[in-house]
Amino acid sequence: MRDKEYSRKSKLKSKRLAPANYLIVCEGKQTEPNYFNGLKKKINEKYGNKVDVLIPSIEVKGTGKNTTDLVNYTDKFVNYSNKRYGQVWVVFDKDDYSNDQFDKAIRTCDYNVAWSNPNFELWILSHLKRVTKYISKDDILKELDKEFRKNGLGEYKKNDEKIFEKVTSDGKIHIAIGNCKLMEKINENGQASQRNPMTQVYKVVEGLKEYLE
Repeated sequence: MRDKEYSRKSKLKSKRLAPANYLIVCEGKQTEPNYFNGLKKKINEKYGNKVDVLIPSIEVKGTGKNTTDLVNYTDKFVNYSNKRYGQVWVVFDKDDYSNDQFDKAIRTCDYNVAWSNPNFELWILSHLKRVTKYISKDDILKELDKEFRKNGLGEYKKNDEKIFEKVTSDGKIHIAIGNCKLMEKINENGQASQRNPMTQVYKVVEGLKEYLE
């Protein structure tokens, strides 16, 4: 009897508890959703058939909406959804928005904001290269294309559905997170609009990385 009770407790102790349901609402309709859907697919493939592991539910929305409309869309989606979300992330870029528009959107958003300055592609580039100085969105695309070719990944394309798989091999997620934390340390002062290069996308992924290892 004692052996059975010990076995039951051991199983319960080893059973991992899933984090809260994730809702990730993206400004873009291609690169961001493709990356996060790749992350979701990886987790489901790795743990989907293991009954002793509770994995997070991840829902990704690519909207094509601008910064202000994106926050309003998220509000409506959360309020009218039948599902409760413990982690809601809004993903948007500095890109061509004015400093005031960008900073106000971050300041007034009631959800977690995974902002990037200048754009989400900086997060992709961080898997392959460390960036420590100001960089324009055009230069990021040039660097991405160069790094993709150097790493045998072909030409960089914004609509690449395998973007997650391509840039996260060989522990590159850890490299990307480390590079982002370095950028954050270098650019620790000032409003988000002034902090280039910087991306907070790493915070979304860091919360899920244990399911990718």
